[in-house]
Formats: sequence, C-alpha cells, structure tokens
Amino acid sequence: MVTVILRRLLPYALGGAMLAGIIACNSDECYDNRSSLPLAGFYTATETPQAVSIDSVSIYAIGAPGDSILHDSVRTLTQTYLPLRIDGTSSHVSYVIRYLQGALGRLRIADTISISYDIEPQFVSAACGVSYIFRIKDLTTTHYCIDSVTCPRGYIDNVAVENIHIYFRVNTDEDETT
Repeated sequence: MVTVILRRLLPYALGGAMLAGIIACNSDECYDNRSSLPLAGFYTATETPQAVSIDSVSIYAIGAPGDSILHDSVRTLTQTYLPLRIDGTSSHVSYVIRYLQGALGRLRIADTISISYDIEPQFVSAACGVSYIFRIKDLTTTHYCIDSVTCPRGYIDNVAVENIHIYFRVNTDEDETT
C-alpha cells in the first residue's frame, strides 16, 4: 500500500523539484543582469594616471531624473554613480562637481561634466526584461580642477566596470618649482 502511494506521489515530487530548479535559474539570470548605471572613477591627470580620492565635494545632476544631489559631504570618494536618462532614443545629462573646501569652496568653484548618448534597449529574457546600452556621442567638461573625462569603451552596458574616468589636475613637485 505504501509503495502504491509513493509511486503516485513520485511524479508530483519530481515535477516540483524541476519547477524549483527552473525558478532558481531565472532568478540567477536576473542577478547576473546588473544595472546599466554608469560608475565613474577618479584619476590623476598625469603621464601614468593613478586612482585618486576627492573629498569635500557636492555632486549633483542637471537634466537627470529628479535633478538630485548625488553626494554632498566631506566624505572621501574614489568613485561615484552617475545615473542616465532612459526615456527616448537619445539624451543628454550634465553633472556638477562643486568643491567645498578651502579657497575653491569660498570662490564657489565647480566643474560641469556633460554626457550625450544614444539609448539602445536590449531584451535580456522574459524573466529579467530589458537592459540598456548607452552609446556615448559626446563627453565634455569644464576645466577648473578636471583635466579631462573619458569613456574607455565608448559605451555603457550592464557589465560591472568603471565606465567613465574623470581625470583631475594635481600638483607635482615639478609644478611647484616652476
């Protein structure tokens, strides 16, 4: 009697195990599909660029969703996320880095970084939906403290890497002697 019951329940148990496996695969797929949120790293504008930390800055967006403040503190940063708009097929957004410390803060010095890009939606799967590829058309900056800005790959996708490099001018020993 027990073996008859087990034979009848076995297909349901196997079906449940397979369903659980399928659900688990879909959720892992979505975890692997990271966000297309651009990560910007800070570097020295020297012959051999090195990662640099900046502090006492306020970073806010102009033309981004909510025009919000991204950072506003004396906390030290080596990287920051710079969200892009996804409405339409192309867009433009600008970010302001306002320096809060010392003479730069008293003079209210700020650099502006502007990014123009085309937006390409990319279907990932039924479970995960769509991700976006941002193809950079133009990347410009003012030059108070920032020397230059680059997007090394020319596009931003859902791979978790630094997509934008911001190069800051720094004093070197040679600068001080001339």
